[in-house]
Amino acid sequence: MLISISVVRGFQREIKSKVVNFSSHLQVTAGGTKFSLETSPLRISSTYLTEVKKLTGVSHIQTFATKAGILQSNADTVVYESETKINRDIEGIIFKGVNIDFSWDFLNSKLVEGKTFTTTFAEANDSILISQYLKKRLKLRVNDRVRGYFFNGKKPITKSFVISGVYETGLEEFDNQFVFIDIKHIQKLNNWGISTSLFLQTTPTNDKIKITANAIGGNEYYLHQFQNNVPTHQNYIEFCAKKDTVIRVITNDYALNTVTLQSEPVSIADTAWLKIEVSSTDNECVTASGEFDYESINDSTRIYTGINGTITTVLTTTGGSHSDFIGGYEIYIHNFDELESMTREINFITDPFQKISKITDLQSEIFGWLAVLDTNALIIIILMIMVAIINIAALLLVIIIEKIGFIGIMKSFGSQNLVVQRVFIKLGGYILLRGILIGNLLAFALIWLQSFFGFLTLPQDKYYLSEVPLGFEWKEFVIINVITISLSLVVLFLTSLFIANIKPVKAIKFN
Repeated sequence: MLISISVVRGFQREIKSKVVNFSSHLQVTAGGTKFSLETSPLRISSTYLTEVKKLTGVSHIQTFATKAGILQSNADTVVYESETKINRDIEGIIFKGVNIDFSWDFLNSKLVEGKTFTTTFAEANDSILISQYLKKRLKLRVNDRVRGYFFNGKKPITKSFVISGVYETGLEEFDNQFVFIDIKHIQKLNNWGISTSLFLQTTPTNDKIKITANAIGGNEYYLHQFQNNVPTHQNYIEFCAKKDTVIRVITNDYALNTVTLQSEPVSIADTAWLKIEVSSTDNECVTASGEFDYESINDSTRIYTGINGTITTVLTTTGGSHSDFIGGYEIYIHNFDELESMTREINFITDPFQKISKITDLQSEIFGWLAVLDTNALIIIILMIMVAIINIAALLLVIIIEKIGFIGIMKSFGSQNLVVQRVFIKLGGYILLRGILIGNLLAFALIWLQSFFGFLTLPQDKYYLSEVPLGFEWKEFVIINVITISLSLVVLFLTSLFIANIKPVKAIKFN
């Protein structure tokens, strides 16, 4: 019985731990009831992050985003009837974007080969962490370059990644679906936020240069504010390039509010600056006959040469506001048993237009299956207790029959039935307690050996675990022992009542 309940508890503990560590206890995402493999954008809130971290039951909070896509295998050359063909396999998966606050502890413990990657506030990391299943399915290796295909609502987009490592949790629902990438890729692929830049057109107009704003992201319904002018849909400004200056533009996307019938900003605005240094040979506006010749010094600096001088432009950007948007928050708590109370507590400080999802709801099938194991364990325990009761009753009856002569002699000397019953109850109780003690010691020894050496193994593809998990909880062990001893003593007493029906004369003759 102890081993049975240990296996059930250990199995539940390990599966819960894997599911929670992979997905977190609670997820906070944009409101709505529509199911999607892709998360909708949320504006990240440092205030909300701080408030959640202050809660005593919270152990960690991190930001994430997900996007559906396709991963393509390496080329597989096949020769068929003197004709060479190149085959490529594809697999539909979910790309999970992780941020700088992501905890790698769980995935580091499940690494099969390679390593995890790091994210920074700077450029996006092109590394990708895939599962052992995808590695075998697509014939990939660590450090291979692999292509991912995405659809952003208008056209397919291809991105190249480098495999940094391979993980294996043993849970097919996760291993077959998820890969991990830098969240910046998803933020840009989904056009979250605005990214704007400025550049000088090579063709002047009436001796005036044209500075054009180029914006991407958002809903593409942009308003541009050059310098301190009124924001307009016009994405350029013209002026005479006679002196040094700095052009600033603030770009944002807008949507019509159906209630107020006014245009309101949708994303977070982005700002870009273009420093213009003019070198004129005749102190007039620098211009060109036709187009400027230009030379790119680096990614941000260009030198334009006209008929009467040069113009040097230096672009400065914020990098875009896409980093201000995420798919949601993942919140970890200290005690799984406090999931309901922590959900209420976090819901109190969460925006009412955002949705809090518990892991028991997100993975209801797995947790429903784990709950069924409790019923199975209870049935097994009841059956084993019944077997133990039958055995102890049979044992006492055998002893009574073997000692029936002794019973007859004691009764013939005037011993009362209760005295004789007490002798046999003590004998049965001694055997019972010795058996329970030996059983407990063997159970404790097996649990200790398995926890240290893991010699009892399982096929992970069928049981999600590579070793037999044995959990130990004092409360349940004590309850099982108390119930078993109590019921067994009751059965011993009831069985000993048979002694009252034994007649001394017949007992002595029987002997």
